[in-house]
Amino acid sequence: MFAFVAFYILFGTIISIFQERIIYHPYEQDFKTCRAFESAEKIEFNGTRMYFKKSGSKLAVLYHGNAGSACDRSFLADIFVNSGYSFLVVEYAGYSNDGRKPSHDLIKNDVKNAVRFISSENFNEVAVIGESIGSGAAAYHAALMLPDKLMLISPFSNLLDMARSKFWYYPVFIMVDNAFDNLENLKNYDNRIVIIHGEKDDVIQYSLGQKLFLALPVKNKEFVTIAGAGHNDLFTHPEAYTAMYNFLK
Repeated sequence: MFAFVAFYILFGTIISIFQERIIYHPYEQDFKTCRAFESAEKIEFNGTRMYFKKSGSKLAVLYHGNAGSACDRSFLADIFVNSGYSFLVVEYAGYSNDGRKPSHDLIKNDVKNAVRFISSENFNEVAVIGESIGSGAAAYHAALMLPDKLMLISPFSNLLDMARSKFWYYPVFIMVDNAFDNLENLKNYDNRIVIIHGEKDDVIQYSLGQKLFLALPVKNKEFVTIAGAGHNDLFTHPEAYTAMYNFLK
């Protein structure tokens, strides 16, 4: 019994101390040598790196998921271009070989810098897209600067709920930094929003996306279920692409 209690406490301590390492899994792709974004500007604004391509008066802003890098998401940028949008793909601190460790605070700072950069440009319409953990960054963006429309791909309600879904046997409310609270950040959001979620997602549970959707006060909202899709295979399903193109119309 003592061994079990000791292990329980030890494992809980590890979760609490290393929660950001558990969440963020950066890939060591060099930001400047990303071939997928050869035609885009590689800019650094107040320390935040972004791939930027201006090709019209509408802008799509992308906050990517917790694994890989911004370079991996060129297929989403292609959708933006095909839909007549300029794009801004934000890279996070601690990703793409910048020498830092990713953290909630650093990523929030990246969002603030992206907002400042967008404010310095002249766009008639801004669409913000957040994928997985990037849904937290996108919702935070929406709280700082209201976009014309918002898409959240495989989102969560907040980090506390996500921790509860994984570690239900711990009092996570005293262990987890609820830095990205989509419920709170979107409580006053009143423009168009679309949520896409795979019904078999076992990383960010489908129910968390539904919880967020039901809590949204806005009337112009849509929930797109991708039947048979999990978390990492969502974009192997044509329905996900269709939903994105419809959103950007």
